[in-house]
Amino acid sequence: MRALVLIPFGLAVLSAPALAQRAGENAATQSSDAFGRSVGSEKTGLYNNEDVRGFNPVDAGNVRLEGLYFDQVERISSRIVDGNTIRVGAAALRYPFPAPTGLVDYNLTQPGKEASYSFNAEYSSPNSIGPGGSFEFKQPLSDTFGISGGVGFRNATRYEGGRSLYRPMGMTMAWRPQQGTEVLLFGGLFIYRTDELRPFYYPVGTEPPPKAERGLDLSQPWASRSQDLWTSGAIVKTPLLGVKLEAGLFYSAKDQHSVYADLMRGVAADGSVANRRIIAERDNYDGSWSGEVRLVKEWIGASINHRLIASVRGRSRNRDFGGSVLALGPSTILRPDLRAEPVWTQGPKNRDEVRQITGGVAWSMVSPQRFSLDVGISKSRYRKALDFVDPALADPVTRDNPLLLNVAGAVHVARGLSLYAGYTRGQEEALVAPDIATNRSEAPPALRTSQVEAGARWAITPKLTFIAGAFSIKKPYYNLDPALRYRQLGELTNRGVEVSLTGQLAPGLTIVGGSLFLDPKISGEAVDSRLIGPRPVGQIRRRSVATIDWRMDEGKGPLSIDASVESLSSRTGNAANTLIAPPRTTFNLGARYRFKAAGGTWLLRPMLLNVFDEYGWNVNGSGGFTYSNRRQLTLQLVADF
Repeated sequence: MRALVLIPFGLAVLSAPALAQRAGENAATQSSDAFGRSVGSEKTGLYNNEDVRGFNPVDAGNVRLEGLYFDQVERISSRIVDGNTIRVGAAALRYPFPAPTGLVDYNLTQPGKEASYSFNAEYSSPNSIGPGGSFEFKQPLSDTFGISGGVGFRNATRYEGGRSLYRPMGMTMAWRPQQGTEVLLFGGLFIYRTDELRPFYYPVGTEPPPKAERGLDLSQPWASRSQDLWTSGAIVKTPLLGVKLEAGLFYSAKDQHSVYADLMRGVAADGSVANRRIIAERDNYDGSWSGEVRLVKEWIGASINHRLIASVRGRSRNRDFGGSVLALGPSTILRPDLRAEPVWTQGPKNRDEVRQITGGVAWSMVSPQRFSLDVGISKSRYRKALDFVDPALADPVTRDNPLLLNVAGAVHVARGLSLYAGYTRGQEEALVAPDIATNRSEAPPALRTSQVEAGARWAITPKLTFIAGAFSIKKPYYNLDPALRYRQLGELTNRGVEVSLTGQLAPGLTIVGGSLFLDPKISGEAVDSRLIGPRPVGQIRRRSVATIDWRMDEGKGPLSIDASVESLSSRTGNAANTLIAPPRTTFNLGARYRFKAAGGTWLLRPMLLNVFDEYGWNVNGSGGFTYSNRRQLTLQLVADF
């Protein structure tokens, strides 16, 4: 059986063997660059849906679902998506209406022409210890209609202690009445229960926290997260009066029955904590309706192809926020310190409303193996209103009507070698104020951002590609001032260089490797007056990743072995730039053994994570420290029928 692999909007059409539903998945062999690829539960590359070039693309609103605009509120059920691709740099060429800080593009799980059923049983995962599993199906019901879906579970203990219970589920219906026409309806739910979150450590001095025992449960048993995450929508793609109609309407929401944040402030070198606080919230809701309608017209010429897109995209988002601060007093990170739950009451909710609609036109011109040019222009109408319960606080309303622009081009200068460059001016959401802020959960208005980039792509062989690029991104910088108020402190410029080497070194031997070299700097009054240092909190200066996958018998054997490494530079740990989290390097080893049994295709997948048990620190944007995961063996058994 063969499958079509399409580069967006017809740049090229390639033929490749279709993979089995789950047993054939391999993020390394399915990656076309090292900028980020998620397939099933595995990820490769420099970036992911939480970190692209130093920014969070999901929180910024830079998400697409099957290529269409989607305002993602929270995690999507793994039963309705197969994975995602990071569209940045060379990977964003020919992609309409790109974003300055990169895009996350999800692909739906869809039924095909053949029935298939997958069973997955596993013990442990990259983030937890304990049993988990799933069942998925793809079932055609006629020549034109089919359904796919599944359910999953995980009952586990997190590596940092605390229990977790997850229940993902979802279904997709596909109707394809004729060539070029499809209608997709889907819905998914991700349930969290008894999800006890790790504390965040905020050091008092210029040294990281002392090494706490990994796996020791320091959480409060009554402070567990319980929430439901919903994702649903409809997509229509069909020819219409000489053009192609592409439309999607999506709903994304999180319904938080209870949610807590455990903050340990003033962590000293002996492990003592000056002030421990629990942020407690109940019955919060955050939901968004979003979507896009496009009309696409393509002209295929003798030497030049043109494409014109007219698009309208928009969203309507409502968010409730507010809770209570439960002061527990002094504590420690070296042993459990259980407390009785204080009596507290959830008060009235603050309200955050965003309404936005954007209309735009994108045009591209491509001469195969010679050059490409993409231009897009959009006009956005944005309104954000905050309604605070406290009558002493003003209820600000922000309006903005920016003109958004993108220009990108590539030129082939020699056989296998092309150069590209681009400029993007966009509008993105700012991150919500962190829990440690005095104005926690408050969301600033959308930000105007810009990016310039240039690079080269070299096809060393037909199956091995090298990419090198440089970029400069500018956006307003929001973080905590010395009084812990979350506000704009200046402008952040992220200048960087990224390289990628991906493909086959030899038959059966695949590499996905890359490095990011980043120079993030803050400028403005807060830096000039020395309220903060010039380096943003939590951002790395370098990340290097590499995965080698070797399958025996020149890629046809039942056994393959893979090894991966991630090396991170040090990072700034506080706003004053006086605290540094040290660098770390982590190695993983894995294998895949494929076999036939009971009429199905089976995969046995053991992995040893953090082989040398490296102890390192993660730092979030507000200066909260958490330790990295310890060494762990995971085991997965997949069967496709």
